[in-house]
Amino acid sequence: MRRQTVAIVDDRITNLKILERLAASLDDRVEVRTFDHPLHALDYAASEAPDLVITDFKMPDLDGAEFIRRFRAAPSCADVPVMVITAYEDRDLRYQALEAGATDFLLSPVDHHEFRVRSRNLLTMRRQQLLLKERASSLEEKIAVEEQRHRDALRHSHELLMRVIDAVPVLVSATDNEGRYVFVNDFYARHIGRPVASIVGLTPVEVNDAPETRAAMERDRRIIAGFDPPGSFEEAIVLPNGENRVLLTTKALLRDHDNRPSLVVTASLDISDRKGAELALVAAKEEAELASRSKTEFLANMSHELRTPLNAIIGFSQVMADEVLGPLGSARYAGYARDIASSAQHLLGIISDILDVSKLEAGKVELDDNEIEIGQMARDILHLVVERARALDIALELDAAPDLPRLRADALKLKQVLVNLITNAIKFSHPGGRVLIRCRLAEDGIRIDVVDRGIGMDEAEIETAVTRFGQVASTWNRKHPGTGLGLPLAIGLTELHGGHILIISEKGVGTTVTVCLPTHRLLPAEEMPLEIEES
Repeated sequence: MRRQTVAIVDDRITNLKILERLAASLDDRVEVRTFDHPLHALDYAASEAPDLVITDFKMPDLDGAEFIRRFRAAPSCADVPVMVITAYEDRDLRYQALEAGATDFLLSPVDHHEFRVRSRNLLTMRRQQLLLKERASSLEEKIAVEEQRHRDALRHSHELLMRVIDAVPVLVSATDNEGRYVFVNDFYARHIGRPVASIVGLTPVEVNDAPETRAAMERDRRIIAGFDPPGSFEEAIVLPNGENRVLLTTKALLRDHDNRPSLVVTASLDISDRKGAELALVAAKEEAELASRSKTEFLANMSHELRTPLNAIIGFSQVMADEVLGPLGSARYAGYARDIASSAQHLLGIISDILDVSKLEAGKVELDDNEIEIGQMARDILHLVVERARALDIALELDAAPDLPRLRADALKLKQVLVNLITNAIKFSHPGGRVLIRCRLAEDGIRIDVVDRGIGMDEAEIETAVTRFGQVASTWNRKHPGTGLGLPLAIGLTELHGGHILIISEKGVGTTVTVCLPTHRLLPAEEMPLEIEES
């Protein structure tokens, strides 16, 4: 703990000595300085502030009140405690001393014990004042350091933000209520070929007088005025060098502390290259669609034109094979005629499939819905393909639940779907194998499974099989005839009914193709004719 100084001021030497001894007895760490004239004490206080001043009130040249006022005027003495000791009991003197800034007041002759108690209290108060000042000074220093650190951090963040805004390939600017630039980033300045300093403070029209800049100023004015909301839009601009560009622009409105519109912030991304790519893609898509339509129309027209002569070939070959107009002269001619009719029938089936696929792609196929009993339809189809299955040593099996609801569907097209799937199953089964047709009711409608235990397919082969003219084996090594249109045609006709086809297959194990017809095609029980329910 540092030593404390007590300054005693009294023009009477006897009193000065008594007070000096009393002050010295306060504490071993107290240093006493005595002054027989108040001006000497003021000179001392100007250079070194004491911790306690004990002064007489009635002194020559300078009374106690004036001495205290001058003492308090010194910057370092403003809060030093002052005790006034006087032999006069005049209340006015006390008031004058207190009003001048005295801390305490004692009458002379002083009570030694009271003097020591009051003096120690004042010195204690002084120590606490100095301690509080020291702590406050330390706290102020910490606050100043923290404020400086905070200012440095803010400056660093601001500089970093400015570098980021300058680095991003986006045109960023801000305009005020008068439409003048208050900020542009470096990318914006480089984009228009002018330094940042030459842009800030100008209006967009003053930077580049063009129709789009005038439109931009008007848009900003309407946003500030509240007529138009901020938002994003595409805009075409012309650069000062005459280059045409397309921008994706976003505008945002900033408000001041009073919630008044103050700035319009604009961020524009140059999407000219992307826009060009989009236009090229649209053009390519339109060109591809046109080519696809042309191809579909060509296939449809060619299929139609080929069917007419094929019908004549089939008809005349059958007449010749049956020798309707008389014998041909050789039995071999009749066989040739039957081969011609069979080949023509096969070719007619291929052309019919091509025509059906073309119609599906062109959206020219319409459904002729009627009521169907799916189990009976499956039995009828098996009668059509049983000879083909028998020739390949393939067994056919039907598993149709007797209580299946009737369907509303196009009977001919649904039969075409099932015939294609069943003939495929027969074609790709091993001799001695079995093809199962299962008709069942599911949660999502009617499901018809065509199951074989034939050659099967992997995922890549399934993807090939569902494409038009897709052949799992190559043209040179495949063992099974066909155009690759049966499965795609079945898929298209099923989707035309609002359904879909599922294919589950494993190489060397077999394939299950499921026709899923939706619930809305089921006929409620009350719509079923009574005679159908009895059958």
